Amino acid sequence: MALTPELADKIEKVLAAATGGALVRSMERCYSMLMEAGLLYHQKVHSSFIGVHPSNRDGCGVSAKHVHELLADLVGLGWSTSEFRGLCVEVSDSERSDVFRWNQELAENSEGRVPGFPSETHLKFATLAGSHTNQVLRCFLHKVPSDAGKATEGGRLSLESLQRTDPDFHAACTEGAVWRIVSKVVPQRFPSFCQLAQSAANASGHVAREESELQLCRKIHGEVARHMGLGKSTVNYVDVKDAVLRSKPRSAGTVPALFVFTLRYSGGQHAHLLQETEKFVRAHGFNSRMLGPEIFEALNTEVKVNDPGAQVRHMLLHFAYGVEDGRALSVSDVKKTFSAGMAGKREEATRLLEACKALCVQHTVQPAIALKAVGYLQVNMVAVLLEKKKFKKHASLQQAAEQFVKEIQEAANLAHELDDQGRNKDDIRLRAAGYEVGQTVLRKSDSSTGKIEAMTASEVSLQVEGEIVTVASESFLAGEWRPYASKEEAVPVAFEASLPVNSSEFLLAEAKARILQQIRADEASGSAHYGNLQLFLKPGNVKAGKRFEKSELVLVPSTHRIDFKKPGSASAGAIVAGLVDIKGCTYEVKLKMTADATWQIPFARNTKVINAGDSLVLGKRVLVQMQKHADCMQSCCTIAGSTHFGLVLLAAAGLEARRLRINSRSSCSSLQIHVAPMAKPCRVDQVWSITGGKLKKKSTWLVKTKVVEDRLFVLIDKWDRHFIQFVTGHPLELRKEKDPHHLSIPAYQDLLDLRQSACDELYNKHLRDAAAIAGDAEPRHRNAREEDLYLAGRIVDMRCPAINRAEEEMPAQIISALWSVKDPVLWIELAPQNLDYIALFMRQGLAAHIEKNEQSRRRKKLRGDVDDVVVKPSPKKKNRRSRKRKAAHVEEEEEAEEEPEAIQNEAPPPAPSSPRDSDAQEDDDSFEALLRS
Repeated sequence: MALTPELADKIEKVLAAATGGALVRSMERCYSMLMEAGLLYHQKVHSSFIGVHPSNRDGCGVSAKHVHELLADLVGLGWSTSEFRGLCVEVSDSERSDVFRWNQELAENSEGRVPGFPSETHLKFATLAGSHTNQVLRCFLHKVPSDAGKATEGGRLSLESLQRTDPDFHAACTEGAVWRIVSKVVPQRFPSFCQLAQSAANASGHVAREESELQLCRKIHGEVARHMGLGKSTVNYVDVKDAVLRSKPRSAGTVPALFVFTLRYSGGQHAHLLQETEKFVRAHGFNSRMLGPEIFEALNTEVKVNDPGAQVRHMLLHFAYGVEDGRALSVSDVKKTFSAGMAGKREEATRLLEACKALCVQHTVQPAIALKAVGYLQVNMVAVLLEKKKFKKHASLQQAAEQFVKEIQEAANLAHELDDQGRNKDDIRLRAAGYEVGQTVLRKSDSSTGKIEAMTASEVSLQVEGEIVTVASESFLAGEWRPYASKEEAVPVAFEASLPVNSSEFLLAEAKARILQQIRADEASGSAHYGNLQLFLKPGNVKAGKRFEKSELVLVPSTHRIDFKKPGSASAGAIVAGLVDIKGCTYEVKLKMTADATWQIPFARNTKVINAGDSLVLGKRVLVQMQKHADCMQSCCTIAGSTHFGLVLLAAAGLEARRLRINSRSSCSSLQIHVAPMAKPCRVDQVWSITGGKLKKKSTWLVKTKVVEDRLFVLIDKWDRHFIQFVTGHPLELRKEKDPHHLSIPAYQDLLDLRQSACDELYNKHLRDAAAIAGDAEPRHRNAREEDLYLAGRIVDMRCPAINRAEEEMPAQIISALWSVKDPVLWIELAPQNLDYIALFMRQGLAAHIEKNEQSRRRKKLRGDVDDVVVKPSPKKKNRRSRKRKAAHVEEEEEAEEEPEAIQNEAPPPAPSSPRDSDAQEDDDSFEALLRS
């Protein structure tokens, strides 16, 4: 039936209603009208004749990744004819070439995961709804590689396996599915029909995947172009909002930021940057990933340079959508990329990328190969720029570009290499599957082996038992062959040096056993005196129980813990191997130890007579060290007196301790001493030294710094001694008998308040900008919180007022500081003018603080400045003391009344003092003076 003017008017009104907002209901009404007029009909069509309409998904088409995800879902859940509601249009002769070329580009970009068409004549229909489902059916017909195990054979889709598991699904592949087909007259008469039909299908979601963020960008660009075509000079978000949100996308909250990004950085009128990014993500990335509004708002931030950096922003999108980790790109990463310190790296990355694109054009590289190579080049460049170790494959941008050039040159040569019959010799699929020339392969069916001599797109030449045979490459791609590594012949090894008795562990264990055995043998001489010694704790003391003549008391230390470790790594109370530092030099004592060597444990012996009851002194602890060297037959022994040792050596006046020595019955076990001074390793640290201010001439202030977004910040702390001297020229003073001097004053709190105000201002600015982009009312003012730095940024600008003093003055300053609303210290950008301003600001505040706050009476009293001032006692304490004195006086009077008066005798005359008594008195006075001292 022809399209009458009356029907055309009705359809025009319905499409206008769909454009206004009632999308799904209006399009269903339109389908009913077309079906009544015979312009829409149902027909079973084989999928080999159905392609994808260029208007599908706002020009994005299908994603190979989504196709295979849907394939796995359909294989697992099963095919349902009633749930399939595919919609397609007839392809007219005038647009058949364009539709065919567009579908072939989709197939090439998918690298064989989505099949193409043999010729233009096979393309009869183009899908508007059910496009991914139709590609699933075509994948089964072309037996493409897949991971769906239930429906595959040899790594490829198999109709035979599908028939065994799901006959209905098999029938849809071989016989076709029932489609709703729209006459080609309708899209010719109504150009907006296809766009509205696919939007309605995306909104209903019965057979379609969700709209991605890049698809929404394409839709925004199309709507802006449509409004500009109608003669509008300026297009606002309100103009395109309804049309973009008509399909109710899941990422509706990101649309305001997507609108700004599309207008600024899509690549002009033709949006070439957006198209390149969308094609790469659809073919090789994660198209359904949602980055969210925060990422796009950060990408919309403008930089104060001539180049807006549109290419770099799309490089970041390649990275965000191209890597496996969905959180690989953060807001901080975007801000770091566009910081001032990264300007040179951004320019270098852009220059290299443009040169690589020009190389692809110069060598006429296939678009699909160039798209993949250029896309992953951008991913690798961003990983280098942001120092993403998890994704970084190259050390520099130049190395990433060099790898790209190698891949492009190889692809360009393969693309033009033909055999004598004009057939393509491209073996890229075989190499991608892991096969290469010179590799040994094994056939799984009979375990036959062969060596690959040559590979082409269609066949593989193998050398089998000296003969060259040809095998179809499809058998390799189907998994019938696999790489094979032949077993190597056994290699004899020398085992004598690896025997347990020759190992260093065995020798060390043997040395431990000998030392313990010697300790047990020497313990008898030391234990004989234990009964005549008393050991006390808290306080520690040792007393002799009898008289010991010279050299009679012998004490042998003992322990059960003998370790052989590096110096400084042993536990307390252990004999440890290592080095000794004597008079500034490191000495190493080596000895040649034989099997019959004996050990003499160090012991302590008194050199003077010890009487009963004498207190012995705990002597200095000595660490005996043993170390095993690379030579298995050598061990080294040293004595280190500075490390704590768990054995207690007792020493009185003249008590000496002998050190460890070794006696051997063999002449080859002589003690050899090697003096080897060893230098400590060098350590290099970069520090910033501040001079000037109120510091003395030779004084410096070594500041603490940190780098944030390639900018250097310095720590300002009111209790920092060097900062106080830099500001005032005087040291920190907190002693009570001195005048206090510090910077814990209100002026420092004023600086913290300026930082708080800067954080509030920056945070609320972001809120207002987001509301303006979304077209909402301006939100109310809110105080910033500590965690808001992830939204607003880590750097804020403090607006500091002008300073006017009698002798010094400075104009108002804008000082950059790190975000914080709770930190009691301040991080400001390291610059001379910033430090000068902070110093003058604090000096002004300190002068005002001293003038306003007079010293307290208590501090004056502590300093002794109030000796002549009469301090009035507390009235409460005075009353208490008077009450006590009155009570005591009353009691004394009562006792005096009760007791009789005592008889008073004359005191005897003082005895004459002798010289001896005077000397004793002087001794007593001296002793008392000594005690008082």
